[in-house]
Amino acid sequence: MAEEKKTAPDGQKPAEGEAPKKSKKMLFVGGGAAAVLALAFIASLMAVPKPHEEPELEGPFVAKLSKEQIQANLAGADGKRYLVLSLQAEYFAYEEHYVTGRLGGGAAGGHGGAPTEDPLYLAMLKDALLTLAATKTINQVTDPVLIDSFLEEVREAVDPVLFPVYVGDSLAPGTADKVSGLRVGESVAKSTMRGLLHEHAVEIDAARKTIALDDGPPMALEKSRDLQVVDRRGEFVYLDTTKLVEGFSGEVPVGAPGRVKRIFKDSFLVQ
Repeated sequence: MAEEKKTAPDGQKPAEGEAPKKSKKMLFVGGGAAAVLALAFIASLMAVPKPHEEPELEGPFVAKLSKEQIQANLAGADGKRYLVLSLQAEYFAYEEHYVTGRLGGGAAGGHGGAPTEDPLYLAMLKDALLTLAATKTINQVTDPVLIDSFLEEVREAVDPVLFPVYVGDSLAPGTADKVSGLRVGESVAKSTMRGLLHEHAVEIDAARKTIALDDGPPMALEKSRDLQVVDRRGEFVYLDTTKLVEGFSGEVPVGAPGRVKRIFKDSFLVQ
């Protein structure tokens, strides 16, 4: 007589030839858990925001500093000798069309873009060049050995005029940052902090009513049209806090949107 197969009691090994009853169910549960974990992992990747990428300087670019020639008297000769010059600047900026925007090229977006030439920029440019030329003799601006030194002095004088300090996303010198309401102060031209816009910032703490420049000491946050804020190296910038958004806390970029590397002579006439 054939031997009958026996069913294994609970907790014991199944009889020979008998498949485990829970194997398919365990496979299903295990596969389902893996799928859930995979979906959760994908969702977590989608939920994590991408790190904010700070703008970087582009260039070098070259552009004229003004649409018209500038005449400047030289030192000596009773003021009868003068320069008639047109200059070009080699520069780095966050946007290539920044300089043409200052000259009325209507740069799309970005700092300084404007449909017409900025009259304040042109006035400041002329003032800087006239002031410098008035200290130079005809020999200092024509001698091949000295001309490079003169052009370097021009670069130093023009740099803060072409690239003034901005605050946040302001699109023209003196206008406020849209998020914080902060803007440059009335004496901003006297600021010694000339760092790049996206490498420096002021931090505002509304709860403590303090403001700090980079890693400088927190200072009392007052309503002022000309608040001087100092970093740990002693460099400072003037800010207007009168329109600061009530309760705003956070960092606001502060600095120049580019820098002049070199000055070239476009036309250079001594008379």
